[in-house]
Amino acid sequence: MGFLYTPLPLWIAVGGWATAAGLIALALTRKPFRRLQDGTLQHVWLALVVAISVLWASNAWLNDGPVMHVLGATLVVTLFDWSLALVAMAAVSGIAGLIFDAAWQGIALTFLIYGAMPVGVSALLQRACIAWLPRNLLVFICAQGFVSPAIAVTCASLAAAAMHVALAHGSFAVIPIGYAFSVLLLALGEAWFTGMSTALIAVYKPTWVTTNDVRRYRLGGPRT
Repeated sequence: MGFLYTPLPLWIAVGGWATAAGLIALALTRKPFRRLQDGTLQHVWLALVVAISVLWASNAWLNDGPVMHVLGATLVVTLFDWSLALVAMAAVSGIAGLIFDAAWQGIALTFLIYGAMPVGVSALLQRACIAWLPRNLLVFICAQGFVSPAIAVTCASLAAAAMHVALAHGSFAVIPIGYAFSVLLLALGEAWFTGMSTALIAVYKPTWVTTNDVRRYRLGGPRT
């Protein structure tokens, strides 16, 4: 899945690891684990890491080229913000590498495109939603639950396709026919999964949404 089995030049592999290490270091400087002081939130975060790892294992190969699977990054950003989401996606990438017995070269690149990129896109969209959109629960669920994950997975899919083309020295033959339609279906699936999860959590477990003030979106009572 991802680039775990893709032959990579050494400079790309090493550069990917260096970039990934820099991003993780940046996330850790924000002291993200302070959000997990509550035992319930610890369990939620760990459960998401496990659940997303399972989703990553359920993938579809397109002519031995790009791979498609639900990313889950936007949901983690919505619940725990970008820094803790970045750590979670790094853990998911590492677990995927171990499960699939992948070589070390492709793990970092897989994390960057399928983990870090959707986290970054989701975080930017989250900030935009907070700044510009009306502050009510319906807008919160629609924007961050449905729209943001669809955009994030589309960006990741386009980046993955661009990387495959670059590795093929600019040849678009590595991109299978129907890739755009597959991305559309994946974006719809990602939006449905994240949107339904966000709606259920916002209504029944609003204290799990640590990124937004409950008074801003009326997510249900004071935090504990």
